[in-house]
Amino acid sequence: MKNAPANQELYDIVRGLLISMRVLTAKTATAIINGMEVDEAIAGLGSDKIMELEEYELELLLSPLFTPTDDDRAACESALPPEGIDTDAVCHLQKQLCRANLSCQVMYGVDVGSLMIPNIVVERFVRLLGLSSPVEKGVAELLESVVAVDDRHRAFSLARRPVWRNSQNSRVLAVCLEKMAQKKSFSAEKMDFLTSFVRTYRPKEPESLVDRLNNMVEAYNRDKDHPVYNRNLAKKQENSLMPLSCNKEVRAARISMADALLADFAMASS
Repeated sequence: MKNAPANQELYDIVRGLLISMRVLTAKTATAIINGMEVDEAIAGLGSDKIMELEEYELELLLSPLFTPTDDDRAACESALPPEGIDTDAVCHLQKQLCRANLSCQVMYGVDVGSLMIPNIVVERFVRLLGLSSPVEKGVAELLESVVAVDDRHRAFSLARRPVWRNSQNSRVLAVCLEKMAQKKSFSAEKMDFLTSFVRTYRPKEPESLVDRLNNMVEAYNRDKDHPVYNRNLAKKQENSLMPLSCNKEVRAARISMADALLADFAMASS
């Protein structure tokens, strides 16, 4: 077939992600109503009026509906080599998907409508999947040795994150994976936590990772009884990786992950 995608499997996966049903939140629905000057969000998205918007307006309004999730990125892994695909292949995929004139269903409450997905939204979605991001060769080999089949896609998608493109960070990941291999303790959940932790705290070597994990646990234990009274501060902390004011369940989960990583280094938190 002359115009068939070079990577049919990847095309089918990304197409399926794009055309899956979207559910509007009240916030997004309100933004669409105000931005398009319509009475109802679903009706507005299905009208010709959406084509009158500028590209930047389309991208702004629809980005909450078409930003890849962790699950979306992991779903692409079955069609990706560890080194990813080159930028030309990404551009080709974007063009093929745009030519397909894709649409998806959108739901808000009991209302369901159809949306023709604008090209700018398709291009953005594909770009944010990170399909051209490579997994460093040494890290890929370590992952192949420690990851169970059920965790493989999630683990490799995490290894493609921008934080691991830094050579120092990549070395920290490799050392952690080596420790997990020795103890047979790998879990995708732990790697997910490690990815977020390194992105936030930026340890430059394994020793500083251990120190900062211990510092985080100590901070939680020291401040667990100190409530936050400033509403603005509390709201800001809700969206940070390690808020001191997080609830008991979140706090316990993070301490558990930190302890699991420290155990890989044969250490216990203070």
